[in-house]
Amino acid sequence: MSETNLQDWVGRTSTAFETADGERAARLATLLGHDGDPAAPLFPLGHWLHFSEDDVPMSDLGADGHTALGGFMPPVPLPRRMGAGSKLEFHAPILPGQTIERTTTIESITEKTGSTGPLCFVVLRHEITADGKPATTDRHTIVYREATSVPEGSAAKPPRPDSLAPEGWDWTRSVRPNEVMLFRYSALTFNSHRIHYDHPYVTEVEGYPGLVTHGPLTATLLLDAFKSTHPEAAVTGYRFTAKSPLFANEQIHLVGRETEPGVHELQAVAPGGKTAIAATVVTKS
Repeated sequence: MSETNLQDWVGRTSTAFETADGERAARLATLLGHDGDPAAPLFPLGHWLHFSEDDVPMSDLGADGHTALGGFMPPVPLPRRMGAGSKLEFHAPILPGQTIERTTTIESITEKTGSTGPLCFVVLRHEITADGKPATTDRHTIVYREATSVPEGSAAKPPRPDSLAPEGWDWTRSVRPNEVMLFRYSALTFNSHRIHYDHPYVTEVEGYPGLVTHGPLTATLLLDAFKSTHPEAAVTGYRFTAKSPLFANEQIHLVGRETEPGVHELQAVAPGGKTAIAATVVTKS
């Protein structure tokens, strides 16, 4: 795929420090429709509000709004990037005001050929501590692919029509992220990827029909729906895989069911019934 040996990047590490921000966490709660409490422990995925990859000078950003490759991240010669999922373990809550340290290791780089052409999967292992004690382990997978051929003009299409919620689940919640929610989530996470806010770019350059709903936002909505229906459950693990993209103003059905004691299957279901995100939640027995 490339004359550069991408495997030279495997094992590289980077460490960053921040202070857990209760105000930022409260804004996430507001985004999710709750009363935000700046003194409350961070949402289990609250570390995503910190350590933004795009927190670099403007000159260090690529054309898509993300940090240009070739520094800490390997110079993958594929221009399109999407999050493929994460596997998280929660060791202890993060409290506002704690010093949080994230050590990131490039765990693996795997090049493959899929139905759409060459792909490259990069797995990052994030070890997060709070005041020196283990808090969260997050193995995050990023996939890079070739650019899509976009017909002259724009690939813009209206949102897909709503469909009925799937049956056979213990609980169901429906949400409809719009442009404002996508903007606010990008602002909270300092995510400058243009597919989430730049309609001409996402439809005319990347070939999507509309603004792409952040995978982490959908994963957050899904876990929040689980926690709302299981308020006493102590979540110790969360694993999710992105299957297909979702777009602004589309209805998403969030569903879940217990498959065995302490293990729950979750899905974010796109219009038409296709699974957009498949997830598993593990709770303390």
